[in-house]
Amino acid sequence: MSLKYNLTRLVNKRLISVADNLRYQIRLGSYQSSPYLEDLGEVNTKYEISKDPEEWKYVERALPPTIIPEPIQKDKYPSGWKPQAENLLDRPYFIQRTKNHMLPVYLDITQRGLRRHTIIRKIQGDINLLEKELLEFLQPQSFQPIRSQVHEFAGFIRMNGDFVNAVKYFLEKRQF
Repeated sequence: MSLKYNLTRLVNKRLISVADNLRYQIRLGSYQSSPYLEDLGEVNTKYEISKDPEEWKYVERALPPTIIPEPIQKDKYPSGWKPQAENLLDRPYFIQRTKNHMLPVYLDITQRGLRRHTIIRKIQGDINLLEKELLEFLQPQSFQPIRSQVHEFAGFIRMNGDFVNAVKYFLEKRQF
């Protein structure tokens, strides 16, 4: 900023010409034209090491939590969220919740918003039965046949179209 100001002042006082001013312009438009990072040497920042537990409790409050806590058990949550049922061992398939206790159902938008895919992840067990039940549930709501891809090894189903809310409703009714 000061170099630009000084050059402008020199041009205004006619001590330097405009052509000389153009010679000093530097445009850093790409990574390779940027100047290299230089070592600043030893930084002399004053700091103090404290092992006092009274001071450390304020630091711990500012740090982010290392684990995500289990949700508090209630009959009904204000957001409409429902916890996963505990008796899911007798089912032919299982959908594991994410680390934030949410259903792993996502909308993938590609090609500038023209292509939409619904993706259900973290599926264990009979993934083909889940796909069949999902298609039976979703087909009456769609005018065209719903195309889907089952990836058994990775444990996900990809469906052509935006069915995120319908799939979440389907899974919540089955207490996943």
